[in-house]
Amino acid sequence: MPYPTFQEDRDYLLSKFRNPVFLPDAGIDNETLRNGILAFADSIGDLPHPIVKARCFEHVVRSIQIDVNPCDCYPGFGCYDRYRLPLAPLTSRWHGEIASKAFPEVSRVMAERNKAGFQNQWIDFDHSVPDYEAMLSLGFPGLLERSRKYRLIHRENGTLTVDVDAYFEGLEITMSAVLEGLGRFIDFGRKHHPDHPRVIREVECLERLRVGPPQNTYDVLQMIYLHFMFCEHIDRMQVRSLSNLDRMLNPYVQSDLSSGLFSLSEIREFFACFFMQFASINNYWGHPLYLGGTKADGTSEINDLSYLIVDVYDKLDITTPKIQIKLARNTPVEFVNKVLDLIRHGHSSFVFVCEEGLKHSQMPLGFDEETIRTCDITGCYEFAARGQCNNTGVGHPNALKPFELIFNDGKDPVTGYKSPVETLKLSEIKSFGEFYRAYLAYFGEIVDTMRSNADEFEKYLHVINPSSMFSITIENSLKVGRDAFSNGSHFGISGFGTAVDGLMAVKEFVFDKKELTLEEFGEILNNNWEGHEKLRLKILKSKLKYGNGNKEVDLYAAALGHFYGAKLNLRPNARGGVHSASGHNARQFIVLGEKTGATPDGRRRGDEMSKNLSPTMGVDRSGVTALLKSLSAINSASMPGDYPLDVMLHPSAVQGDDGLDVMRGILLTYMDSKGLAIHFNIFDADMLIDAQNNPEKYANLQVRICGWNVLFNSLAKKEQDAYIERARNIR
Repeated sequence: MPYPTFQEDRDYLLSKFRNPVFLPDAGIDNETLRNGILAFADSIGDLPHPIVKARCFEHVVRSIQIDVNPCDCYPGFGCYDRYRLPLAPLTSRWHGEIASKAFPEVSRVMAERNKAGFQNQWIDFDHSVPDYEAMLSLGFPGLLERSRKYRLIHRENGTLTVDVDAYFEGLEITMSAVLEGLGRFIDFGRKHHPDHPRVIREVECLERLRVGPPQNTYDVLQMIYLHFMFCEHIDRMQVRSLSNLDRMLNPYVQSDLSSGLFSLSEIREFFACFFMQFASINNYWGHPLYLGGTKADGTSEINDLSYLIVDVYDKLDITTPKIQIKLARNTPVEFVNKVLDLIRHGHSSFVFVCEEGLKHSQMPLGFDEETIRTCDITGCYEFAARGQCNNTGVGHPNALKPFELIFNDGKDPVTGYKSPVETLKLSEIKSFGEFYRAYLAYFGEIVDTMRSNADEFEKYLHVINPSSMFSITIENSLKVGRDAFSNGSHFGISGFGTAVDGLMAVKEFVFDKKELTLEEFGEILNNNWEGHEKLRLKILKSKLKYGNGNKEVDLYAAALGHFYGAKLNLRPNARGGVHSASGHNARQFIVLGEKTGATPDGRRRGDEMSKNLSPTMGVDRSGVTALLKSLSAINSASMPGDYPLDVMLHPSAVQGDDGLDVMRGILLTYMDSKGLAIHFNIFDADMLIDAQNNPEKYANLQVRICGWNVLFNSLAKKEQDAYIERARNIR
């Protein structure tokens, strides 16, 4: 079939996981399986969790609706909605049971503090990345054989305890079920489309994967997709990267083209259909893969396949998967320009991750240069040593809540929850230094409590949700006979830029200019600025705003970043790894903003706060050079979990060759300042206003939000207004 795919194929692919249609003999629907999974688990008996979950996994694989369709290159799964996963009731039950017995007080405290907006903290299973090198070299059958080998070694060494044996039995059942599932797809395809060339090709691919490792480009993409579906949609363990696609697949592509096995058009078709799987699933936060990197000899990993992937992605005009680019000085300018050109024309699902920044931030954590060179990019911007690490994102501390606590003597005014911090009361604070120390005391307690909470509940992650599909790919997990869902955890600060602005507002207007007292300020904030709009606007227009390259402001930004990092970085966690601070806050700039009262910077109650390490929307009025200056004042090693910057530019600034030079100059400046992750929105305020008023004209307008893309029309008006406000202030 020629590339691009026919419209009928595109229509099928987009509806595949949104409005699926299954044949009558395709199997049992997801909701029926989900509703019956607890009864099925109870029928298994009182066995260890890894075995019970594996048997439930096997039950779903044997029963779930499936599809092998001529309009596609990859099989269909009936468990397509990650919010209604078939095993979720089982792991949710275990979560509740274990929380009530093992850490009831932590659960209570977390719930109270989440409600009061001190933080948003949860038990995370969303940041695993399999060892793709092992997957491709061994294949599904080889992974199972390797697991059996290590089980035998443990038996011979006398280390096959009851728990270790249950762990290996879970792997055995799970991977055997995967191989059985491939057989279901093969039989289904042969039965329903025995003569269709595309189905014949797909069945042959599945047959190869059932007996050995992938042999060609199509096999590799198929295996990555199948592992993702089995792991994320059945085993309920997110796969937070689809791998370093260009580096891993280029040898297969070149071999297939030189041998004549596949034409270039067919290679493009495989990638187009592969990407459309994730466009159809359409997770809100997108699904990541990454390109590039640096070879051992110091040259770039960017190759012909890198260009092909980006070209295919461009033609599909989709918002996900999201593509991360490992950026270094060796990255070809031509490739960087190609990506930047796509971004300035609306394809903003790209983020650049700077390799120099990775070294700067990760080496203090104990990773050597080679481990960092080969590390995986995971999630939105996170990093993990390939095949060695698994991170969890265990929550987001609210950097604005300390203001409410100071102005209300330690009590959340909405819920009445009282902070345990003992510091000066509002009436006792006589200097900005005392105010600043009170702020740090409250914020430090929030971070400390979150860390101690995580150290309690993370002991039980492998019991709540055994990760057989992930663990079987990790050789060290097999060596130690323990679930691989262990290692580091990171905390993403929410409202960093707005917090700095709040400190500056108190310093400037209360203690420097003495325009009002702390008590008066507290009353104004508790009344949500009512009757004091002139003061609010005056504060909003102050020059002392983070993101404008002001030395005084940046001094406090650097100090807050260092304080936050010192609270977390290298602190041992409960999973044999360490905690790390992160500048990424996902949607918490909205979620926690809704739980936070008015703040001294001019923000109203419930409004969103600054996102990632970017300024508060609309206050960076001095241009991108000043913004980068502010970022460079903060040591990225303070936030090694990730350190992302959102840059907004006006379309007129990025036109033509000069515009590409501007964008590339921003990238290189950020990289040279040891920055980690950077992405762009190219907006004109008038265009956004027109899109808000006439959404039908802008059906495909993409917006980069923290670590993923969405369509502008899918945002709430309040969120759209924030982008419009920042676009108005672009310089």
